[in-house]
Amino acid sequence: MLKKFSLFFHPVEIDLSFTPFALRLDNETYQIMKAGDENIADLLGLEQEVYFGRTPWSRFSFKSELKKHANSLYLVVYQGSTLVGFVGMRMQAQEGHITNIAVKPTYQRRGIGEFLLRTMIGIAQKNRAVQMTLEVRSDNYNAQSLYRKLGFKDNFIRKNYYTTEQADAISMIKELTN
Repeated sequence: MLKKFSLFFHPVEIDLSFTPFALRLDNETYQIMKAGDENIADLLGLEQEVYFGRTPWSRFSFKSELKKHANSLYLVVYQGSTLVGFVGMRMQAQEGHITNIAVKPTYQRRGIGEFLLRTMIGIAQKNRAVQMTLEVRSDNYNAQSLYRKLGFKDNFIRKNYYTTEQADAISMIKELTN
């Protein structure tokens, strides 16, 4: 009990350092790196494509999230000069929360999304997180299938989470073991 009490008043430092690298997947080479302001135009374009013109995040949202270096990490995946995927995670207390993830439709089902999620799960575990959480549209069955494959379980429904479309989200959770 004293250890938990001590962590409350003296939180453990979060280590979200990340070294860029090249990844070979499905006979293709991708560059994985931390996202920065220089990626925002590409991020917005990818969201437009993935979400069929409904962009859930604005330029301001991305700019704001990318500034939260103390507890957030955003990774981008490029093939050449083309952004093919990205993921964002926020660490808070002992939880890693996936804030956003997208893979270009023509690159889906190649393992990129799974790789990104496994990477974030590993980083959360390194930072002593005991759980991962995320929200997914209730009608996004492909994403739900991937999340369940990685051990996420349905937690509860968030009614009208996507307010502009009046769409529900499923809050999902994965217990982590270190």
